[in-house]
Amino acid sequence: MEGCAERRSLSEARLVTARARVAEFEQEQRSQEAEARDQEALLAKLEAQQHQVKNNREYTALLQEMEAARESISSAETAVLEAMEELEAARLQLAESESSVASQLEEIAAEESGIQARGEALEGSIAELQTRRGALGEHVSPEVMARYQKILARRSPAVAIVSGEICTGCRVGIPPQNYIEILQGDSLVVCGQCKRILIHGDHLGDPEAADQGS
Repeated sequence: MEGCAERRSLSEARLVTARARVAEFEQEQRSQEAEARDQEALLAKLEAQQHQVKNNREYTALLQEMEAARESISSAETAVLEAMEELEAARLQLAESESSVASQLEEIAAEESGIQARGEALEGSIAELQTRRGALGEHVSPEVMARYQKILARRSPAVAIVSGEICTGCRVGIPPQNYIEILQGDSLVVCGQCKRILIHGDHLGDPEAADQGS
């Protein structure tokens, strides 16, 4: 689940970044359009003052202010066009990101649903096995059960199947005398290496148990 959460977080972060770029260029376009309007208003005001100048010096200064306003308008209009181009590209990128992320989120949701279903099935299997173990424990002597619990506290599983005179828990060979005792099933035998309780697969009532435990 952690992997799915991380992938979802990364996908959502992509959308946040793409949307932020769109907002950035929208703001830039509005800002430059406002600057152009301000300079146009200033130019109109300066043009209206042409008939009020009293000498050449004032007229020259007015012309310079008008020229500066025209340059500012031109720069703002250029910036508006650039912002519009960037905005169009950012919107296309956002649309692509939204489509890609939507697909990824669907995949993640499907994975999470599968993981949850497998987890629920596993919990059910564990509960069933615990119930069966409890029922079997009623037929085991307190001494054997205590020994089993002691081994289980150190390592799991506490019981290992013997296959081909080999302990499947640690892959170490079983001495012949111990193997005979395991086949007889009359006494508790533990592995000399891993200390697990040893049981032959045939005693499980499943002829394939030995192969499965190997």
